[in-house]
Amino acid sequence: MPAVQPPARVLVTGVTGFSGIWIARALLENGYAVRGTVRSEAKAVHVANLFKEHGDNFTTVVVPDISKARQAGVAELNSTSSSGAIKSLHRLLGRILTARPRRPDIFGPNTDGVVGLLESTRQHGKNVKRFVYMSSAQAMLGHEDIFHVYTEDDWADKSIALAKEKGSEAGGLALYRASKALAERAIIDFVEKHKNQIGWDATRIVPAWIFGPVIHDWKTVEDLNLSSKIIFQQLTTPRTDDKVNDYASEFVDVRDVADAFVAALKVEEAGGKRLLLDAGAYTFQNLYDAVHETAPGLEGVVRGNPNAPPFSFPGAFVDSSNAVEVLQLRPYRSLGECAVDTYKSIKAKL
Repeated sequence: MPAVQPPARVLVTGVTGFSGIWIARALLENGYAVRGTVRSEAKAVHVANLFKEHGDNFTTVVVPDISKARQAGVAELNSTSSSGAIKSLHRLLGRILTARPRRPDIFGPNTDGVVGLLESTRQHGKNVKRFVYMSSAQAMLGHEDIFHVYTEDDWADKSIALAKEKGSEAGGLALYRASKALAERAIIDFVEKHKNQIGWDATRIVPAWIFGPVIHDWKTVEDLNLSSKIIFQQLTTPRTDDKVNDYASEFVDVRDVADAFVAALKVEEAGGKRLLLDAGAYTFQNLYDAVHETAPGLEGVVRGNPNAPPFSFPGAFVDSSNAVEVLQLRPYRSLGECAVDTYKSIKAKL
């Protein structure tokens, strides 16, 4: 399918969330018009104020439950009476399941919501040219070889099998991995099944843990999205010397993710592809050192043991070179820049 260039209108679901608000910002700054879904009018206040300088190029529509997209859907969201026809959809959905849902609910929030929006787009999105879905690197993890380098060809098949076998007893991480992988496959299956009926393609962005400055609305640390809680805890919780060189996480900066979503519209070759975003892995000491090297005077961040023998990973865990090449991305932001900006954005409100 042809690329979607500004000033096209883009629908962003979950626009008030950590990633969604950054993606909307990047789209607006690149000349696109954005319509964002919100759960309530109250949820729209912060994001509307943040983007007020963009005037009518940013609007919101209330969709209390995006999994009911067949009912609300693109028919309402794509009304041309006031804001123009939507040319692209950016689908943002997914959270780590920390509770134990009953079996019928294991895959619903991701898969049902995606299929519902796809079906509504098929029926009503006559002007849509591209559907961009945010998956998660969790959708590909689970290889037994710890030195395996993950690529777009990897899937969390073991988690899918475990979730289908044990249901809610499979555990939150396995359920989340399975739900994200199955949602991606639902997109592939839907597009293939309806390829003669639709005039759009679907791109899947698969990021590592997303960190970066927080600009969505929050009041306490408990209100933060999970990834922001995780890195803030990593930065502020001391660890013993024998733990500082333990693997901590993979990461990618939310601003780089937002740029990738914009590129997924602008680059024709991105259509139909699965693209991994990963800036690298780090240990806790890597994180501490990167922060203090980037911002030497920053207070409140653990120092760990800077004199410990330096540790580096034997190789990449994830090969994201394909996404960099296809989307023509600039080099990813460094761990130091990402972590410092994240920490400062959270501390500023505490």
